[in-house]
Amino acid sequence: MFAPTPTSLRAIAATALFCGAACALPASADSQINLALVGPTTPVVVNQVIDVKLRATQEQIGSLVGTSFVAIDCILGWNPKQLQLVGLVSAGSVPLLSSYFPTPTSDYTGINEIVPPADGNALYYALAPLGNPVQVPLTGVQVVTFRFRVKTAFAKSTITILPTLNIRTPADTIVYDGTVPGLDVTGTLSPSVVVQAPACPADFDGNGAVGSPDLATMLNSWGTAGPADLNGSGVVDAPDLGILLGSWGACPGT
Repeated sequence: MFAPTPTSLRAIAATALFCGAACALPASADSQINLALVGPTTPVVVNQVIDVKLRATQEQIGSLVGTSFVAIDCILGWNPKQLQLVGLVSAGSVPLLSSYFPTPTSDYTGINEIVPPADGNALYYALAPLGNPVQVPLTGVQVVTFRFRVKTAFAKSTITILPTLNIRTPADTIVYDGTVPGLDVTGTLSPSVVVQAPACPADFDGNGAVGSPDLATMLNSWGTAGPADLNGSGVVDAPDLGILLGSWGACPGT
C-alpha cells in the first residue's frame, strides 16, 4: 500500500502549480468544509478509554468546489495531564488511502515526538483514495476516530483542533479541495469537551474529600430534595447518609 510522507501530501495538494490554466485556482471556494471533534455525550471516569471522532461537514453549497476533499492536515491539542492519546480507529469512517500520525523521522514540522504523540499536540494526516476524492454531504462524514484514555480526575477537559502550530516549522490545519488541486477549503474548527462524572458525589463543597462540612450540608437538607439526595429518591434520608459515610475521606483521583 502507498504510504505517503508528510511532504508527499503537500506535494499532491500542490499539483496546481504544474497544470497551468487547465486548473486555474479560483480566488475562493463557494463552499467550505468544517472539521469538528465529537466526543462522549455522557460523563466519563478515570481510566476509561474514550473515542473522539473527527467529522467533516459541508456548508454553503454553491458549486462542486468545497464539497469534497483529497487530503486533510489536522493538528490536535489536549491536556496531557488529563488525557492520554492511545491511537487511531478507522471503524465507521470513510474509506481512505492513508490515515496516520507521521513518525518523528517523517514529520518535518516537529509536532509528533513519538507515535502516538504524548505531549499534548499531534499532527494527523488523511489522504483520499487516488482519483476518488471523499464526498462531504451536508450531514457530514466521519474521517477518523482518535482514542484517548482518561488519566486523572477533572471537571472537564477540552480537545481542540489547532488552526496552526509552530514547533520546528509552521504547520496548519488544512482541508484540500477534491475538485481544484491545492485549494484550501478549510472552514470552522470545533473542539470536543469531555465531562467527567463526579468522582465523589458526596463532596458537596468540592474540596476533594468527604468530611464534616459535607455531613453538615446533608443534615441541613434532611427531609428535603436537592444535591444531598445521593440516591435520587426525591428526599434526603438515611440511605443518603449511608452513601456519604461510605465515601468518607479523600475522593478517588485526588
